[in-house]
Amino acid sequence: MNYITAKQIKKEFGERLLFSFEELVIRKGDKIGIVGPNGSGKTTLLQILSGELEPDAGTVERQCDIAYFKQFSNQREAEDFKLLKELRVSDKREQQTVSGGENTRIRLAGALGKGSPLLFADEPTSNLDLKGIELLKKKLSEVETLVLISHDRDLLDVLCTKIIEIREEKLFFYSGNYSAYKTAREHAYLSQMREYEAYTEKKERLERIYQQKKKRAHEVGTRPRNLDPKEARLKNFLASRPFDVKQQHMESSAKAVLSRIEHLQVKEKPKQQPVIRPDFSLTDPPKNKIVLEGEGITFSYSSSSEEKGTGRSIFRNARFTLPNGKRIALLGDNGAGKSTLLNLIMSEYPGIRKVPKAKIGYFYQNFENLEEEQTVLENLMKESIQEESVGRSVLNRLLLPRNFVDQPVSSLSGGEKVKLSFAKLFVSDANLLLLDEPTNYLDIPSVEALCKLFSEYEGTVLFASHDKSFIREVATGILEVKNGKLFQFEGNYDDYLERKKGPKKRDDTKIVMMNLEMELSALSLRISQNPKEKEELESRYQELSKELYRLKNN
Repeated sequence: MNYITAKQIKKEFGERLLFSFEELVIRKGDKIGIVGPNGSGKTTLLQILSGELEPDAGTVERQCDIAYFKQFSNQREAEDFKLLKELRVSDKREQQTVSGGENTRIRLAGALGKGSPLLFADEPTSNLDLKGIELLKKKLSEVETLVLISHDRDLLDVLCTKIIEIREEKLFFYSGNYSAYKTAREHAYLSQMREYEAYTEKKERLERIYQQKKKRAHEVGTRPRNLDPKEARLKNFLASRPFDVKQQHMESSAKAVLSRIEHLQVKEKPKQQPVIRPDFSLTDPPKNKIVLEGEGITFSYSSSSEEKGTGRSIFRNARFTLPNGKRIALLGDNGAGKSTLLNLIMSEYPGIRKVPKAKIGYFYQNFENLEEEQTVLENLMKESIQEESVGRSVLNRLLLPRNFVDQPVSSLSGGEKVKLSFAKLFVSDANLLLLDEPTNYLDIPSVEALCKLFSEYEGTVLFASHDKSFIREVATGILEVKNGKLFQFEGNYDDYLERKKGPKKRDDTKIVMMNLEMELSALSLRISQNPKEKEELESRYQELSKELYRLKNN
């Protein structure tokens, strides 16, 4: 059964084409993830499909009721607060005390409670901690038909069986979850690169042949040096193949080669990110094994309740160490004290010590470190210790276009300001980074670009995040905040999850996962070598990927 059929859709934003496509069908049982850069039109597409926004061209037929969880924004706060009041969630509280996570949970409950056969969910993980996200996964997995926009790749992997990418003003359709989509994109990139290399090799070979034939034609038509003109003409007249005929033949042959070059099907080189990296030695990094440590940390917030003299205890005699060169993920429930710990480190709270050469760089969520009226480049280079070319390269690797450098910061979106804030950190003299929810405001391509930069970063990082995929790709250690204490785990996020399981289950699961990873590697090679079996092999690849993902997250 088709729930929604959209045909010949076109939507413009001012004079800019946002997207256009021939047909999009949402069928009963579909679980679709919509991905694409910020500004590509993901939310606009949902609004058109739901009927909230009219397309500039085309038709949309709807055969069912739609529940729509909308992306949270400041403009919706008053309306959402009214909903909370009606549901008696916060009758006795002022609006500003309603947490973002609570707001998200209540609005999700409202959308899911409608009982509609089709759910649209736009960034439903906003303000949720890891426990909240796990509960959301469970709830959304029970929805029969779903269209989801999310920057959480883990959520897209668990829930989606189809991916729609908005790219270059068009819609591209992929089968499978987000990991399968990424695999398909990577295969397409490799295929495009192979085609480009074959094209350039053939073109260069034909150009060499053309030049050789042109040179030979010139040599054939040139009078030998040891003959005068009269003798040369006589020799040419008596020859079985006169010089001028040979020359014409060679020139004709050269033109044929030139024609082949001109008629080659041009293959474009796939876009590649620049690889210029900051010179980390300029930060004068410490050589100590431990760059930051805390001992006997006790901290409470003063209570704002009517009961005077009470306060909420956050840390009770907690301790931690931060090893040099490690990227440590700070995990814990909302309110456990993750942001508090970062603030205590910044304020040099009693019991927290850093080595003399450790220089802290802090990621400001509210962009306090940006001068709104200055240009992007002026902001970037204000405290930079790197060359300007390095700074420009970092901006480019974070997917900020080259023409942005001369724009004032006031003209940037929230996501673009986040990228600039990170770029400032990477070119500063900081060698110890503190990050609180670094992936907020960022689309998936930007998060993946940030992951690559952090994987190359030579300094020490302590970051709080609810993005499982980001944690999995970046973290080399875990610091968990729980019940007023800090617990440290060596290894990556998967190692941390494994240690929280029982020993036997962990060992058995690890063997199965290793076997799956080996089979996936073999399949990836077969896919690239056997195009005729590509569809069948990719289907098997997706099945194994889902099973591996399930084992990693159980």
